[in-house]
Amino acid sequence: MGQQIDWKNVLKLSGAYMAYLIGSGFATGQEVMQFFASYGKAGIAGIVLSAILFCSLGVTLMTRGYELQLEHPGDIFRVYCGKIIGRLIEYFTLLFLFSIVVIMISGTGAIAHEHFGVPTIVGLLGMGIITMITVIFGLKKLVDIIGAVGPVIVVLTIAICLVVFLKNIGSLPSLDTLPQAAKDLQPAGHWWQSSVLFFCYNILAGTIFFTQLGQQSRSKKEAAAAGILGGAGLMLAVLAMVIAMFAHYPKVLKLEVPVLYLGDTISPWVAIVFSICILLGIYSTTAPMYWLIKNEFMRMIPAKFGIVVTIGLGIIFMLGGSLPFGKLVAMIYPFVGYVGLAVVIIIFIRTIWAKINTQKSKA
Repeated sequence: MGQQIDWKNVLKLSGAYMAYLIGSGFATGQEVMQFFASYGKAGIAGIVLSAILFCSLGVTLMTRGYELQLEHPGDIFRVYCGKIIGRLIEYFTLLFLFSIVVIMISGTGAIAHEHFGVPTIVGLLGMGIITMITVIFGLKKLVDIIGAVGPVIVVLTIAICLVVFLKNIGSLPSLDTLPQAAKDLQPAGHWWQSSVLFFCYNILAGTIFFTQLGQQSRSKKEAAAAGILGGAGLMLAVLAMVIAMFAHYPKVLKLEVPVLYLGDTISPWVAIVFSICILLGIYSTTAPMYWLIKNEFMRMIPAKFGIVVTIGLGIIFMLGGSLPFGKLVAMIYPFVGYVGLAVVIIIFIRTIWAKINTQKSKA
Protein backbone atom coordinates (compact mmCIF):
# COMPACT_ATOMS: atom_id res chain seq x y z
CA MET A 1 0.00 0.00 0.00
CA GLY A 2 2.86 2.37 0.88
CA GLN A 3 4.24 2.16 -2.67
CA GLN A 4 1.01 2.30 -4.66
CA ILE A 5 0.17 5.23 -6.96
CA ASP A 6 -3.40 6.32 -7.69
CA TRP A 7 -2.87 8.45 -10.80
CA LYS A 8 -6.30 10.03 -10.46
CA ASN A 9 -5.27 11.34 -7.05
CA VAL A 10 -1.88 12.40 -8.44
CA LEU A 11 -3.63 14.49 -11.11
CA LYS A 12 -5.89 16.06 -8.49
CA LEU A 13 -2.99 16.92 -6.17
CA SER A 14 -0.76 18.22 -8.95
CA GLY A 15 -3.70 20.26 -10.24
CA ALA A 16 -4.11 21.77 -6.78
CA TYR A 17 -0.34 22.48 -6.73
CA MET A 18 -0.63 24.43 -9.99
CA ALA A 19 -3.89 26.19 -9.11
CA TYR A 20 -2.56 27.40 -5.76
CA LEU A 21 0.43 29.10 -7.42
CA ILE A 22 -1.35 30.44 -10.50
CA GLY A 23 -2.87 33.48 -8.79
CA SER A 24 -3.20 36.79 -10.58
CA GLY A 25 0.50 37.48 -11.16
CA PHE A 26 1.00 34.23 -13.08
CA ALA A 27 -2.47 33.99 -14.62
CA THR A 28 -2.41 37.55 -15.99
CA GLY A 29 1.13 37.13 -17.29
CA GLN A 30 2.53 40.02 -15.21
CA GLU A 31 4.92 37.83 -13.17
CA VAL A 32 6.00 35.87 -16.22
CA MET A 33 6.69 39.04 -18.19
CA GLN A 34 8.81 40.56 -15.42
CA PHE A 35 10.72 37.50 -14.24
CA PHE A 36 11.33 35.71 -17.57
CA ALA A 37 10.22 37.42 -20.81
CA SER A 38 12.02 40.67 -19.91
CA TYR A 39 15.37 38.84 -20.21
CA GLY A 40 14.78 37.77 -23.79
CA LYS A 41 16.36 34.47 -24.86
CA ALA A 42 18.04 34.07 -21.47
CA GLY A 43 14.57 33.90 -19.93
CA ILE A 44 14.15 30.41 -21.46
CA ALA A 45 17.14 29.18 -19.48
CA GLY A 46 15.56 30.76 -16.42
CA ILE A 47 12.38 28.76 -16.99
CA VAL A 48 14.35 25.49 -17.13
CA LEU A 49 16.14 26.36 -13.90
CA SER A 50 12.87 27.22 -12.13
CA ALA A 51 11.25 24.01 -13.39
CA ILE A 52 14.04 21.89 -11.90
CA LEU A 53 13.72 23.71 -8.58
CA PHE A 54 9.90 23.49 -8.47
CA CYS A 55 9.95 19.76 -9.15
CA SER A 56 12.74 19.12 -6.63
CA LEU A 57 11.25 21.02 -3.72
CA GLY A 58 7.72 19.98 -4.64
CA VAL A 59 8.80 16.37 -4.16
CA THR A 60 10.63 17.22 -0.92
CA LEU A 61 7.73 19.07 0.71
CA MET A 62 4.95 16.74 -0.41
CA THR A 63 6.77 13.55 0.60
CA ARG A 64 7.68 15.17 3.92
CA GLY A 65 4.06 16.12 4.43
CA TYR A 66 3.04 12.51 3.78
CA GLU A 67 5.63 11.20 6.26
CA LEU A 68 5.00 13.66 9.10
CA GLN A 69 1.19 14.07 8.92
CA LEU A 70 1.44 17.32 10.91
CA GLU A 71 -1.66 18.47 12.75
CA HIS A 72 -0.75 22.06 11.84
CA PRO A 73 1.02 22.12 8.43
CA GLY A 74 2.57 25.48 9.34
CA ASP A 75 4.81 23.57 11.75
CA ILE A 76 6.81 22.42 8.72
CA PHE A 77 8.96 25.55 9.17
CA ARG A 78 9.82 24.47 12.71
CA VAL A 79 10.74 21.01 11.43
CA TYR A 80 13.38 22.50 9.15
CA CYS A 81 14.35 25.76 10.87
CA GLY A 82 13.89 25.10 14.58
CA LYS A 83 11.26 26.30 17.03
CA ILE A 84 12.06 30.03 17.20
CA ILE A 85 13.25 30.74 13.65
CA GLY A 86 10.58 28.42 12.26
CA ARG A 87 7.85 30.31 14.05
CA LEU A 88 9.19 33.65 12.81
CA ILE A 89 9.26 32.36 9.22
CA GLU A 90 5.72 31.03 9.60
CA TYR A 91 4.51 34.48 10.68
CA PHE A 92 6.44 36.15 7.87
CA THR A 93 4.88 33.71 5.38
CA LEU A 94 1.40 34.56 6.65
CA LEU A 95 2.19 38.25 6.17
CA PHE A 96 3.32 37.45 2.63
CA LEU A 97 0.10 35.51 1.97
CA PHE A 98 -1.76 38.60 3.14
CA SER A 99 0.06 40.67 0.52
CA ILE A 100 -0.62 38.05 -2.18
CA VAL A 101 -4.36 38.23 -1.53
CA VAL A 102 -4.14 42.01 -1.96
CA ILE A 103 -2.16 41.57 -5.21
CA MET A 104 -4.68 39.07 -6.60
CA ILE A 105 -7.66 41.27 -5.84
CA SER A 106 -5.77 44.12 -7.49
CA GLY A 107 -5.18 41.84 -10.50
CA THR A 108 -8.93 41.26 -10.82
CA GLY A 109 -9.43 45.01 -10.98
CA ALA A 110 -6.79 45.26 -13.72
CA ILE A 111 -8.58 42.59 -15.78
CA ALA A 112 -11.94 44.32 -15.33
CA HIS A 113 -10.48 47.61 -16.56
CA GLU A 114 -8.19 46.44 -19.38
CA HIS A 115 -10.41 43.78 -20.93
CA PHE A 116 -14.01 44.51 -20.01
CA GLY A 117 -13.72 48.30 -19.95
CA VAL A 118 -15.40 48.68 -16.56
CA PRO A 119 -14.00 50.60 -13.57
CA THR A 120 -11.22 48.81 -11.70
CA ILE A 121 -13.27 48.91 -8.50
CA VAL A 122 -15.89 46.61 -10.03
CA GLY A 123 -13.36 43.81 -10.44
CA LEU A 124 -11.70 44.12 -7.06
CA LEU A 125 -15.00 44.41 -5.20
CA GLY A 126 -16.39 41.41 -7.07
CA MET A 127 -13.45 39.13 -6.25
CA GLY A 128 -13.21 40.46 -2.70
CA ILE A 129 -16.89 39.84 -1.95
CA ILE A 130 -16.99 36.37 -3.58
CA THR A 131 -13.95 35.13 -1.65
CA MET A 132 -15.32 36.72 1.54
CA ILE A 133 -18.60 34.82 1.15
CA THR A 134 -16.67 31.61 0.44
CA VAL A 135 -14.65 31.94 3.64
CA ILE A 136 -17.76 32.77 5.69
CA PHE A 137 -19.57 29.63 4.53
CA GLY A 138 -16.51 27.36 4.52
CA LEU A 139 -14.19 25.68 1.99
CA LYS A 140 -15.35 22.10 1.70
CA LYS A 141 -13.47 19.85 -0.70
CA LEU A 142 -11.11 22.70 -1.57
CA VAL A 143 -8.47 20.46 -3.13
CA ASP A 144 -11.09 18.82 -5.35
CA ILE A 145 -12.21 22.23 -6.61
CA ILE A 146 -8.85 23.82 -7.31
CA GLY A 147 -7.42 20.47 -8.40
CA ALA A 148 -9.84 20.61 -11.33
CA VAL A 149 -9.27 24.31 -12.07
CA GLY A 150 -5.45 24.13 -12.25
CA PRO A 151 -5.05 21.71 -15.18
CA VAL A 152 -7.78 23.48 -17.18
CA ILE A 153 -6.01 26.83 -16.88
CA VAL A 154 -2.60 25.34 -17.66
CA VAL A 155 -3.80 23.41 -20.73
CA LEU A 156 -5.76 26.38 -22.05
CA THR A 157 -2.83 28.73 -21.48
CA ILE A 158 -0.41 26.44 -23.33
CA ALA A 159 -2.83 25.96 -26.25
CA ILE A 160 -3.64 29.65 -26.73
CA CYS A 161 -0.03 30.81 -26.35
CA LEU A 162 1.25 28.21 -28.81
CA VAL A 163 -1.34 29.36 -31.37
CA VAL A 164 -0.22 32.98 -30.87
CA PHE A 165 3.43 32.01 -31.33
CA LEU A 166 2.82 29.84 -34.40
CA LYS A 167 0.69 32.56 -36.03
CA ASN A 168 3.64 34.94 -35.78
CA ILE A 169 6.53 32.54 -36.25
CA GLY A 170 7.38 34.00 -39.65
CA SER A 171 7.54 37.58 -38.40
CA LEU A 172 9.08 37.39 -34.93
CA PRO A 173 10.79 40.62 -33.82
CA SER A 174 14.48 40.54 -32.98
CA LEU A 175 14.94 39.56 -29.35
CA ASP A 176 18.39 41.12 -29.11
CA THR A 177 16.94 44.46 -27.98
CA LEU A 178 14.35 42.98 -25.60
CA PRO A 179 16.45 42.84 -22.39
CA GLN A 180 17.41 46.49 -22.75
CA ALA A 181 13.87 47.57 -23.67
CA ALA A 182 12.46 45.76 -20.64
CA LYS A 183 15.25 46.63 -18.20
CA ASP A 184 12.90 48.57 -15.92
CA LEU A 185 10.75 45.46 -15.53
CA GLN A 186 13.58 43.12 -14.54
CA PRO A 187 13.49 42.24 -10.81
CA ALA A 188 17.18 41.25 -10.70
CA GLY A 189 20.40 41.97 -12.56
CA HIS A 190 20.75 38.51 -14.12
CA TRP A 191 18.29 35.98 -15.55
CA TRP A 192 19.33 33.21 -13.16
CA GLN A 193 18.78 35.45 -10.14
CA SER A 194 15.32 36.30 -11.39
CA SER A 195 14.58 32.60 -11.97
CA VAL A 196 15.64 31.67 -8.44
CA LEU A 197 13.64 34.56 -6.93
CA PHE A 198 10.52 33.50 -8.85
CA PHE A 199 10.86 29.99 -7.48
CA CYS A 200 11.69 31.11 -3.93
CA TYR A 201 8.80 33.45 -3.29
CA ASN A 202 6.36 31.00 -4.85
CA ILE A 203 7.65 28.07 -2.83
CA LEU A 204 7.59 30.14 0.37
CA ALA A 205 3.92 30.91 -0.27
CA GLY A 206 3.24 27.26 -1.07
CA THR A 207 5.27 25.48 1.64
CA ILE A 208 2.40 25.10 4.10
CA PHE A 209 -0.10 24.16 1.40
CA PHE A 210 2.20 21.62 -0.27
CA THR A 211 2.86 19.99 3.09
CA GLN A 212 -0.89 19.68 3.53
CA LEU A 213 -1.25 18.26 0.00
CA GLY A 214 1.32 15.60 0.83
CA GLN A 215 -0.86 14.50 3.73
CA GLN A 216 -3.61 13.71 1.24
CA SER A 217 -1.38 11.38 -0.75
CA ARG A 218 -1.87 7.64 -0.31
CA SER A 219 1.82 6.82 -0.62
CA LYS A 220 5.23 8.47 -0.67
CA LYS A 221 5.62 7.73 -4.39
CA GLU A 222 2.24 9.30 -5.06
CA ALA A 223 3.29 12.48 -3.21
CA ALA A 224 6.54 12.60 -5.21
CA ALA A 225 4.73 12.10 -8.54
CA ALA A 226 2.32 14.93 -7.73
CA GLY A 227 5.22 17.23 -6.83
CA ILE A 228 6.99 16.55 -10.14
CA LEU A 229 3.85 16.82 -12.29
CA GLY A 230 2.70 20.01 -10.55
CA GLY A 231 6.05 21.77 -10.95
CA ALA A 232 6.52 20.64 -14.56
CA GLY A 233 2.98 21.61 -15.59
CA LEU A 234 3.29 25.05 -14.04
CA MET A 235 6.54 25.85 -15.84
CA LEU A 236 5.35 24.47 -19.18
CA ALA A 237 2.60 27.07 -19.04
CA VAL A 238 5.20 29.73 -18.23
CA LEU A 239 7.28 28.67 -21.25
CA ALA A 240 4.25 28.91 -23.54
CA MET A 241 3.47 32.40 -22.20
CA VAL A 242 7.01 33.63 -22.72
CA ILE A 243 7.34 32.53 -26.35
CA ALA A 244 3.93 34.09 -27.09
CA MET A 245 5.09 37.35 -25.48
CA PHE A 246 8.21 37.29 -27.64
CA ALA A 247 5.94 37.55 -30.69
CA HIS A 248 4.34 40.75 -29.35
CA TYR A 249 6.92 42.07 -26.90
CA PRO A 250 6.84 45.79 -27.77
CA LYS A 251 3.13 45.85 -26.98
CA VAL A 252 2.89 43.51 -23.97
CA LEU A 253 5.61 45.37 -22.05
CA LYS A 254 3.15 48.22 -21.45
CA LEU A 255 0.19 46.12 -20.30
CA GLU A 256 -1.00 45.13 -16.83
CA VAL A 257 -2.65 41.95 -18.18
CA PRO A 258 -0.55 40.87 -21.19
CA VAL A 259 -2.13 37.42 -21.65
CA LEU A 260 -5.54 38.91 -22.46
CA TYR A 261 -3.94 40.89 -25.26
CA LEU A 262 -2.37 37.67 -26.54
CA GLY A 263 -5.76 35.93 -26.53
CA ASP A 264 -7.32 38.89 -28.32
CA THR A 265 -4.83 38.55 -31.19
CA ILE A 266 -6.56 35.25 -32.01
CA SER A 267 -10.15 36.29 -31.38
CA PRO A 268 -12.10 38.47 -28.92
CA TRP A 269 -13.97 35.30 -27.90
CA VAL A 270 -10.71 33.59 -27.02
CA ALA A 271 -9.80 36.54 -24.82
CA ILE A 272 -13.18 36.32 -23.08
CA VAL A 273 -12.76 32.60 -22.37
CA PHE A 274 -9.21 33.24 -21.23
CA SER A 275 -10.34 36.03 -18.91
CA ILE A 276 -12.85 33.69 -17.24
CA CYS A 277 -10.12 31.10 -16.66
CA ILE A 278 -7.84 33.77 -15.22
CA LEU A 279 -10.56 34.85 -12.80
CA LEU A 280 -11.02 31.22 -11.74
CA GLY A 281 -7.29 30.95 -11.22
CA ILE A 282 -7.26 34.07 -9.07
CA TYR A 283 -10.19 32.74 -7.06
CA SER A 284 -8.56 29.32 -6.59
CA THR A 285 -5.57 30.99 -4.96
CA THR A 286 -7.26 33.86 -3.15
CA ALA A 287 -9.88 31.80 -1.31
CA PRO A 288 -7.54 29.28 0.40
CA MET A 289 -5.03 31.99 1.32
CA TYR A 290 -7.82 34.18 2.71
CA TRP A 291 -9.08 31.16 4.66
CA LEU A 292 -5.63 30.40 6.06
CA ILE A 293 -5.06 34.00 7.20
CA LYS A 294 -8.49 34.15 8.82
CA ASN A 295 -7.83 30.88 10.68
CA GLU A 296 -4.56 32.24 12.06
CA PHE A 297 -6.36 35.30 13.39
CA MET A 298 -9.01 33.08 14.97
CA ARG A 299 -6.35 31.33 17.07
CA MET A 300 -6.17 34.57 19.09
CA ILE A 301 -9.82 35.71 18.88
CA PRO A 302 -13.01 34.07 20.27
CA ALA A 303 -14.89 31.99 17.69
CA LYS A 304 -18.03 34.14 17.98
CA PHE A 305 -16.18 36.96 16.21
CA GLY A 306 -15.38 34.80 13.15
CA ILE A 307 -17.67 36.63 10.74
CA VAL A 308 -16.51 40.03 11.98
CA VAL A 309 -12.86 39.04 11.43
CA THR A 310 -13.65 37.66 7.96
CA ILE A 311 -15.46 40.82 6.87
CA GLY A 312 -12.77 43.06 8.40
CA LEU A 313 -10.02 41.21 6.52
CA GLY A 314 -12.04 41.41 3.30
CA ILE A 315 -12.37 45.18 3.61
CA ILE A 316 -8.62 45.53 4.17
CA PHE A 317 -7.88 43.27 1.18
CA MET A 318 -10.15 45.30 -1.09
CA LEU A 319 -8.70 48.62 0.05
CA GLY A 320 -5.19 47.29 -0.62
CA GLY A 321 -6.35 45.94 -3.98
CA SER A 322 -6.96 49.49 -5.19
CA LEU A 323 -3.18 49.95 -5.49
CA PRO A 324 -1.54 49.56 -8.96
CA PHE A 325 -1.24 45.85 -9.80
CA GLY A 326 2.04 45.84 -11.72
CA LYS A 327 3.80 47.97 -9.10
CA LEU A 328 2.61 45.64 -6.32
CA VAL A 329 4.12 42.63 -8.10
CA ALA A 330 7.41 44.44 -8.73
CA MET A 331 7.65 45.77 -5.15
CA ILE A 332 6.66 42.77 -3.00
CA TYR A 333 7.66 39.59 -4.85
CA PRO A 334 11.42 40.15 -5.32
CA PHE A 335 11.92 41.09 -1.63
CA VAL A 336 10.08 38.01 -0.39
CA GLY A 337 12.09 35.93 -2.84
CA TYR A 338 15.26 36.58 -0.84
CA VAL A 339 13.60 35.37 2.37
CA GLY A 340 12.32 32.34 0.49
CA LEU A 341 15.85 31.68 -0.77
CA ALA A 342 17.13 31.37 2.79
CA VAL A 343 14.32 28.94 3.66
CA VAL A 344 14.95 26.88 0.51
CA ILE A 345 18.66 26.57 1.28
CA ILE A 346 17.85 25.39 4.82
CA ILE A 347 15.34 22.82 3.53
CA PHE A 348 17.80 21.41 0.99
CA ILE A 349 20.65 21.26 3.52
CA ARG A 350 18.47 19.57 6.16
CA THR A 351 17.14 17.08 3.59
CA ILE A 352 20.63 16.14 2.35
CA TRP A 353 21.94 15.92 5.92
CA ALA A 354 19.07 13.62 6.91
CA LYS A 355 19.79 11.31 3.96
CA ILE A 356 23.50 11.16 4.85
CA ASN A 357 22.67 10.26 8.46
CA THR A 358 20.21 7.62 7.31
CA GLN A 359 22.83 6.00 5.08
CA LYS A 360 25.37 6.08 7.93
CA SER A 361 22.94 4.38 10.29
CA LYS A 362 22.34 1.61 7.73
CA ALA A 363 26.07 1.05 7.17
